[in-house]
Amino acid sequence: MSTISISELKKKSAGAWLKSAGKHDLVITSKGQPVAVLLPIAAASIESTRALLRSIRALQAQSALQQAAAANGTAKLSMSDIDAEIGFFRKVGV
Repeated sequence: MSTISISELKKKSAGAWLKSAGKHDLVITSKGQPVAVLLPIAAASIESTRALLRSIRALQAQSALQQAAAANGTAKLSMSDIDAEIGFFRKVGV
């Protein structure tokens, strides 16, 4: 997988990118940090590719929530603790 900065991406013509689009994935960076991945897909598989990307985003969100819960200690709460928290906040109206 190749890496290219946004500024480099802007310098090259669209035709040149379209020629190389089917060859490999590109990681696009901004200020040295990855911001996007450009990958070749077949026109016939666009919907299945989009569905896979939605699944990946959901898994990433789930992982982020699990990491946050582990970091702040809420991952150790029991169901009765959770129910008590919910009940309390329902009672106080928050």
